[in-house]
Amino acid sequence: MVASAPTPNFFTKRIIHPLGFTKTYNFFLYFIFGGALIGFALARVSYLDFSRNFCPSSGPSSSGNGAAPGECYYYLNFSQYKIGILLHLAGVLPASLLAVLQFTPFIRKRWIIVHRIGGYAALLLYIVGLVGALMIARHAFGGGLDVQAWVGLAGLASLGCFIVSYINVKRLQIEQHRAWMLRGWFYAGSIITTRLIMIIAAQVIAKQDYHVVWSCAKLAATVAGNVDLASSYPACAAFVNGTDLEAVSSVAATFAVGGPENTGAALNAAFGMALWVSFALHAFGVEVYLQLTPKEAQRLRQISYQRQLEAGMRNPGSAGLTADRLGDAEKWVPAETKEETKEDGASMARTESTDSSADFRVF
Repeated sequence: MVASAPTPNFFTKRIIHPLGFTKTYNFFLYFIFGGALIGFALARVSYLDFSRNFCPSSGPSSSGNGAAPGECYYYLNFSQYKIGILLHLAGVLPASLLAVLQFTPFIRKRWIIVHRIGGYAALLLYIVGLVGALMIARHAFGGGLDVQAWVGLAGLASLGCFIVSYINVKRLQIEQHRAWMLRGWFYAGSIITTRLIMIIAAQVIAKQDYHVVWSCAKLAATVAGNVDLASSYPACAAFVNGTDLEAVSSVAATFAVGGPENTGAALNAAFGMALWVSFALHAFGVEVYLQLTPKEAQRLRQISYQRQLEAGMRNPGSAGLTADRLGDAEKWVPAETKEETKEDGASMARTESTDSSADFRVF
């Protein structure tokens, strides 16, 4: 007796299936990670109104509504950093929204031209955002070498994934296109997890005697107007007197305790660590997901085989950047060939059995 398939419930019929999902767990992963990316991007769209919502020109110049305390000192006083942050915001925010649409099955299946145009647009916008990120890396959240290294590695790693994915889709290698796109956006999306880890870590270290070094010019732009900079930070006395405009001072990293400079210092101290931890989590997580979905990869590879065969490509099924073509993996065999091989093997086994039985009866 063959068991009948379970009847889809209202949620499945009205939400999951209309979006193009066939498996419930895929929808929930899409909802969690795609929702986080959309929420993060939409919450920051207002920052594109730079002078009003990100770095207001009135008040302490480094205490913007959107930027962390101390950040706006560079954006308001150095044009290259302002251009960099604007490029970064204008690139990554719409790219993030497009990325979620790209992973929506309904759009890929019904509106393939929209999927293709959206892919090109998302890639170009990501490159714009990456250029902006590289421009501001020297002073983003303190601009330590750990931060600069992460911006270079994560940014270029994501771009590399997108390039490999693009090459594969041009070769109609769909399962590799999927895998590398997932890797690229998971790497890029680690910035969201970074914010959560950074805020938690900044509060944890508040009473652990962490300090960071700020320039006195940045401190002067960050502290409230009624704070005597020379008294609060004696190392800045020469800066206040105008005898040493390059003077620096240590700032206690005490989140939400003290002035805005202390909160900014706590965020600066935690940011580099948060970047690397979140990147490791995302890199590990996406590989786990890819390893747990081999049937989906096999289904897409079978589709790739059919399309590559119709296009007259060499090595159909492995025309893209696949492990069996470039590495030492066993040659991939399409499902229909496997079935024929199984049938041939079974037929040979039956023939051998018949022959051996006949021989046994003769003797």
